[in-house]
Amino acid sequence: MHEHADLAGHPMAEKVIIDTPDTLFPFMPSVWELVGWLDEKCTGMHTILHRIQEDEGLELEKSDRKTLKKSCQEGVSPRVARKIVGNLHKVAEHKNVTALPHRTTPTEPIVRGTNGTKWLIFSYGYLEGINQHQPIQKLELPSTLSFLENRAKAERRLVLAFHQTRKMEISTEKKLSLMRTAIYEALRHHTLLNSQEVQKYSAAMIDASRPGQPRTTEMASKVIKSLLCLRVDFYHQLLANFMADMLNIRASLKLSPRLDDALTHQGGMGKLVPLLEEGKLLTPTNRLYEFWRDAFSPPGEQPISYRAMAMHLPLPLVVRTRVKAKADLQDIQYAADETRRSKLKEWRGNTVPEAEHLTKFLESLAGEAYSAFLPFIMARVATAWTKWIEQERALLNQLTQEHPALAEELDLEWLVERFSRYPQYWEHVKAQAHQR
Repeated sequence: MHEHADLAGHPMAEKVIIDTPDTLFPFMPSVWELVGWLDEKCTGMHTILHRIQEDEGLELEKSDRKTLKKSCQEGVSPRVARKIVGNLHKVAEHKNVTALPHRTTPTEPIVRGTNGTKWLIFSYGYLEGINQHQPIQKLELPSTLSFLENRAKAERRLVLAFHQTRKMEISTEKKLSLMRTAIYEALRHHTLLNSQEVQKYSAAMIDASRPGQPRTTEMASKVIKSLLCLRVDFYHQLLANFMADMLNIRASLKLSPRLDDALTHQGGMGKLVPLLEEGKLLTPTNRLYEFWRDAFSPPGEQPISYRAMAMHLPLPLVVRTRVKAKADLQDIQYAADETRRSKLKEWRGNTVPEAEHLTKFLESLAGEAYSAFLPFIMARVATAWTKWIEQERALLNQLTQEHPALAEELDLEWLVERFSRYPQYWEHVKAQAHQR
C-alpha cells in the first residue's frame, strides 16, 4: 500500500494495488503473455476479476471493468480493495480451495522488476483448477513447478543484483561490468543457450544500456535476438518439464500407440515444431491436425482423411446450418456435415477452437479406448506456439520494413530455426529426469 500526495502537496487517501506490475525483462516473460495466447480475451488480472463477478451463483459484490483495471494498475481505495479481495476469498471457499491463497502468498517480498512470483501463483491456481475436475487421481506437476521455482529464484537474485549495483558509488562503466557478469552467470547456469550465445547476448543487453553507445544495426540485431532467444529458452524449458510430468503419469493417460511414442520420444510436441517448406511457414497448428490423422488411426491402416475427421466435430445447431426452406432430413444432414468440414478447415488454419467444442471433438476422435486429456493439452500448446510465432513474424516484417538493413541479420529462416529447437530441450530434461 502506498500513500500519495496531490499536486499541491496535500496527502491523498491511501491507495491499494491488487496486482504487481509486469516487467519486459525476458528471463521470465510476463505470465499474461502466455495467458493471452491461450485466451485472447484475457488481457490481465482485471479480466479474471471481472469474470469471477459474472458467476451469479456466488452473489459477489460487483465493480465495473474500469475500477477493476484501476485496482490492478493505479490503485483503489482500501474499501474497494477489500471488496475485490473479499470476492476472491468467496470464490476460494465456493470451490473448496481455501488453502490456495495461503499456499500462493509469497514468503519473501516481491522484488520490483520480476515476474517469477506471478508465474508461481498462476501455476498453483491453474493446477488447483484442473484438479477440481479430477475426483480420483489428482494431477501433480513436480518438474514444472520445480523449474518455475528455480527460475524465479534466479530472476530474483539477478534483479536484486541490478538494484544493488545501481546504488553503488562507482563509475558507470564498473556498474555495467558488474551487471554484465550477473546476466552472464544467470544465463550460463539457468538457460540452454550455448557459451557463444551466452557471451554475445549478455554483452548485447549491457551495450544497449551504455550511455552514448551508437545504435548500430548490428547492435539492434543482437538485442532483438537476445530478447527472443531468452523467451524461447524459457518456454521450451517450461514445456519440456511439463511433458516430463506427463511422462511420469503415462500409464494413466490411455494413449494411442502413436501418441505414446510422441510423448516418450519427442516430448509430445517434437514433431510439431514450425517448418519452412518452400518458403511457406507450416505452423504447429498446421502440423498438429496432420499428426492427428495418424495418431487416431488404427495401426497398419491408412491415415484418417480430413473429411472423415470433420465428422467427429459436434453437430452444429440447426439454426446455424444453411439449408433451404423446404429442405428434408438428408439436406439438413448434408448441410450440417459441410458446416463441420468448414469448421475443421478453420481450426487447421489457426482459428482457436472453443474449449468445449475441442474437448468433444477429441473425445469422439479418441473413442472409448483412449483419453483426450493429452491431445487437448497438445492442441492448446500448438495454439500458443502458433500465435507466438505469427506474432514474432509480424514484428520481424515490421522491423525489416522500417530498417531494411536488419534483413541481413534477421529473417524468417532464423526465426523458425530458433522455434524448432524444442527437441534439444526435451532430450536435456528427459536426461535430467533419469538422473533423479
